[in-house]
Amino acid sequence: MTRILVLGGGPAGYVAALRAAQLGATVTVVEAREIGGTCLNRGCIPTKAMVASAERLHAAREAAEFGVKVSEVALDFGALMARKERVTAQLRDGVAQLLKGRKVEVVAGRATLAGPGRLTIADGSTLEGDAVILATGSEPVRLRVFDWGDPRVMTSDDLLAIDHVPARLAIVGGGVIGCEFASAFARLGAKVTVIEMLDQLLPGEDKRTGRSLQQAFKKAGIDVVLKDAVEAVAAAPDGLTLRLADGREVAGDAALVSVGRRPVSSGMGFEEAGVAVDEHGFVTVDDTLRTSLDGVFAAGDVAGPPLLAHWAYHEGALAAENAVTGSRLEVDRSVVPSCVFSSPEVASFGLTEDRAAAEGRVVEVAHVRFNGNSKAVIEGENDGYVRIVCEPGGGRVLGASLVGPRVTELVHELVLAAHAGLTLADVAATIHAHPTLAEAVGEAALGGLGRGMHSL
Repeated sequence: MTRILVLGGGPAGYVAALRAAQLGATVTVVEAREIGGTCLNRGCIPTKAMVASAERLHAAREAAEFGVKVSEVALDFGALMARKERVTAQLRDGVAQLLKGRKVEVVAGRATLAGPGRLTIADGSTLEGDAVILATGSEPVRLRVFDWGDPRVMTSDDLLAIDHVPARLAIVGGGVIGCEFASAFARLGAKVTVIEMLDQLLPGEDKRTGRSLQQAFKKAGIDVVLKDAVEAVAAAPDGLTLRLADGREVAGDAALVSVGRRPVSSGMGFEEAGVAVDEHGFVTVDDTLRTSLDGVFAAGDVAGPPLLAHWAYHEGALAAENAVTGSRLEVDRSVVPSCVFSSPEVASFGLTEDRAAAEGRVVEVAHVRFNGNSKAVIEGENDGYVRIVCEPGGGRVLGASLVGPRVTELVHELVLAAHAGLTLADVAATIHAHPTLAEAVGEAALGGLGRGMHSL
């Protein structure tokens, strides 16, 4: 029977273990921290639990607009954080039960790669198998300009453990993590300033998307500073002062540094064993997720961008399939959704407008705003849009950018369309229930074909 060793129990690692077990392998996972990795314990899940609480608070404050009188609305931050912990624990326990149910052995401890099919545990013991899947994940980047001994200077990991809402929160980095925390903490009562060194929020998304989110942040009272960087930080008993390159100063009672993540690969024995890594520390893999060392695979954040949990799931499952069966299945990078749980939400995938322009590709864009969508108006969330990129003449769906209510759910219809090679006409011909937010997808497709019913 094939034996698979998985180094890391995060999204890539535990999914790889589950898939390998499904295929009949004997599987051992080695994890130095909690099962579920960053996503479940210090990322996706606890963050979205906080976002959900912030949304409830915001809804309660806006209840009068819907004819609902609430005598008193107050934040119990301790209860919020306790719920976040319960949600995280419930899902972590669920993953542990899945591994147990598939008879996957879980070894708690730090391990290093000792060669093909071999891991060395910190206690000196050794595990041997037919193949190894590296899934050690990533960790926050820490800028040297900050004093990391000051508890007011935090990574996203630290902010998820905070015991109060800072009166003033300075967020360095306007990417996904920064924008999600900006939205949540602004609703929780903090005065938030986001500092981004590039020329838009959510670098990597279309500029239109960045502008739309910036406008929404302005309405929410969130200050945004673009094309600037922190050059110095002064700490005083009453707060932090961040001095920017252009001379401006931003004051905060706390600072979140969310400028990216780096792979957990240093000191793991990868290079010593013969596994090639690039200049950023990411393990080099081919499209079958094989490394330069025979019998060793890598999946998830440690194998390079995009650093997304659902991409890690996909890679983990595929790495397991190839490791157990010897097949050469390849990852498909062309249709990977990206979702931002800010307010408003943002979602995209595939070929967006800016990418098409940069590549010199001729495309068409089907567009509709949410202000004409019945459900969005009913819910009081009618800012934003759906933009679908397709081949000329209403051809195959190639990508999309969405900003607005629940677009992190709506995007998947278009992801499926692109994955299946469907056209804009196929999307338009699909009956969308009324009144729903999903109608915006159908209306955008109809509009792109010149047949819009509820849009001009």
